[in-house]
Amino acid sequence: MKKINISQNQLTSISFYLGLIFTGVPFLSQLFLSSTPDQGTHIFTYYANELILNKNLSLFNSLFSFLGSAMIAYGVFSLNQLLQTKVKNPLMNFSVFLFVFSSLGFIISRSQDLIIIWGSASESSKHMMFEFALIFSFGIFYWIGIGLFAFCLYVDKFLNKNFLMALSILSVVNVFLIVFTIFNVDPYDISTVKPLYTGFTIGNTLLLVFCFMSGKKLV
Repeated sequence: MKKINISQNQLTSISFYLGLIFTGVPFLSQLFLSSTPDQGTHIFTYYANELILNKNLSLFNSLFSFLGSAMIAYGVFSLNQLLQTKVKNPLMNFSVFLFVFSSLGFIISRSQDLIIIWGSASESSKHMMFEFALIFSFGIFYWIGIGLFAFCLYVDKFLNKNFLMALSILSVVNVFLIVFTIFNVDPYDISTVKPLYTGFTIGNTLLLVFCFMSGKKLV
């Protein structure tokens, strides 16, 4: 049997690129094709109904999100392994643990989309609330992990220092936005969620840019 000749650098780079594609497609789809509920509309019921009405697109986005989260998680995990061979950094190990752990949580949260589509319409809003709860819960660890990892890479000068610092700072902001939203969200007022939505949008955009830059550097 012929041995596959691929280095860890190459595999890590491929994982980042695949993560960029699989995560980027549903991210752009939701950014440009989704709408927001009117003031006074129950947020969770609205988004659950949107999933059901756009069944095929929703299933497609969920599947790609599963794959994208797994690919980026491996890319970050493998990049950490490569960097740890040069200089041991316990803080980076900790940040990667948080990121990989919370990435699994996001996969679980997005799996609620399948339950909403396949299940009873009368229960859909409850599952959407559960999905949001999981995103908020794991999101705290997710953005702490990204922030610490970006800061460690900033110290190591792995990529552009200004970009890494921006990613690190925005990650911290997103952590505070999650906590603020948990205590202030009104299920009938979309404006109480918009600051967090904006932070997530900018943060995920920077994360996709990070995947591209890291993949390119490792080739």
